[in-house]
This record gives sequence, C-alpha cells and structure tokens, in this order.
Amino acid sequence: MNWTYLNDIFIPKEEVRISPFDRGFLFGDGVYEVIPVYESKAFHLEDHISRLERSLKQTGINKPKVWNDIPQIINELIKKNVFPNQVVYLQVTRGEDVVRSHIPDPSISPTLFLNSWELSINPYRLNPDKPGLDVKILEDPRWERCDVKATTLLSNVIALREANIEGRDGVIFCIKGKVTEGAASNVFAVFGNSVLTTPESNQILSGITRKHVLSLLGSKGIETLEQDLSVKNLYEADEVWMTSSTQEIQPVRKIDDKELSAKSPKDSLWFDLLSSYLV
Repeated sequence: MNWTYLNDIFIPKEEVRISPFDRGFLFGDGVYEVIPVYESKAFHLEDHISRLERSLKQTGINKPKVWNDIPQIINELIKKNVFPNQVVYLQVTRGEDVVRSHIPDPSISPTLFLNSWELSINPYRLNPDKPGLDVKILEDPRWERCDVKATTLLSNVIALREANIEGRDGVIFCIKGKVTEGAASNVFAVFGNSVLTTPESNQILSGITRKHVLSLLGSKGIETLEQDLSVKNLYEADEVWMTSSTQEIQPVRKIDDKELSAKSPKDSLWFDLLSSYLV
C-alpha cells in the first residue's frame, strides 16, 4: 500500500480525493517541492523547506496550519512507504474557493498534499559508461518568475513531451542564445579547470541540487563561476551536466545535432562529483 498525506491525515493513495474547486486544480495556484530520500533520510530537507517557505511568501499563499510539523510528517510518510530511497512530493495550493475567481478569497485555507514513491537509482551510478544525455535547445517559453517553484509547468511538460517524441532525453532552455536552465534541471559546463553555471535570477529555479553541487566543487577547490552561459559555450565545453533532485548529476553527450567532446568517466569531473555526492 502507498500512503499519502492530505491536510491533516494520512490516506492510502487509492482513497485520496481533492475538490475540483481547489485553486491548484482550477488555476495551478500552488507551489511544490521534490525531496530525495536516501537510506530513509530526506536529503537537504532544511533547504527544501526553506525554499518552499520562500515560494509561499512570493505567491502570498498561507502556510498550512501544520507547517511546523512538516518535517515530522515527511519522516512518518517515509516510514509508511517503506522504500529506503524515495522521492517525496510536497505541494501547497491556495486552497478550495467557493467561486472560481482570479482574485482569491483571503479567508480560504491552503491545501497540503504529500506523496512518495521509490527513487530510481541514477543510471550513471549503475553504468558510468552509459552514453550521456541527448538534449535539444529551445527558446525559453516560460513566465518571468521561474525562481518560484510553482505547479504551473505546462510549458515544461510540452517541451519535454516533444523532446521525448523525438527520442531525446531532455531540453535546455535559452533566451536569445543565453542558457537559462533545463526543463527540469540546472545546467553546468566545464572549461579547463573551471565550472560555469547560469547565475541565480528570476529566469531560473535555484536548485537545491545545484547548491549541493556548487558546495561539492568548492570542497574540492575547483573554481566555479556563476555567469551567463551561451549555447555556443555549451558546444565548446569539455563537459556539460544536468542536475536535479531526482537526476542527481547526469552528463550530456549531444545537444541538437552537435556531439560534445567525450571523456571516459574516470577522467571526468561529473563522475568524480557523483562518486562523492552522498559523502
């Protein structure tokens, strides 16, 4: 049995229900977090909760009444769903409104929903020699507040669906030739002894894994530069990786029709970082 949590109780997945009048359903009026779990412990939980709190503040959505209990709720959900490695999905919407209106009733209570499932092992852990990702470049079609981890992800869904139909593994967005981020990830590129990644702004989500990778790089004494990264830069990089909570670190081998320079995993920085990812 798979367990979920809705507002104030644990409910089997098959029995959980939500009103169609919830603003998350009608407007995508909500925010969320995706938290990896290793050996039954949530990874960088405080960072995820902190980012969720920032998203709530930026959208004006109230905190759930059980806000202070969320870490304990997550731990209980992990126990109930048994898997040692899991993905916890946490969503807060503005709540159920009586009348559909773009202007929400300020008195409504937010809806809190959590679910979890088994975390798939990063395939590059199982086989570092597996060919890297094949991704495509797309002009970024999204809104100007990508720093808010909002549930309104239709542009991302359309982009990834089209890439999947084409047999590709992912999408990197750009604005007038400058990289923003992946459709569900952040992007890093290696040039000699330096690593570049797009700086934080309203055009990218400040990834928790991105922050973790920057910390790993710093602990290894590797120069990191947060600065604009062009599509042309990616073509010329020694390595390109994509990072996210569920992907961890995964290398890119092809962008559009351009094959990138290839190194063996033992000579690659991405594999060195992945090997020490949980240390």
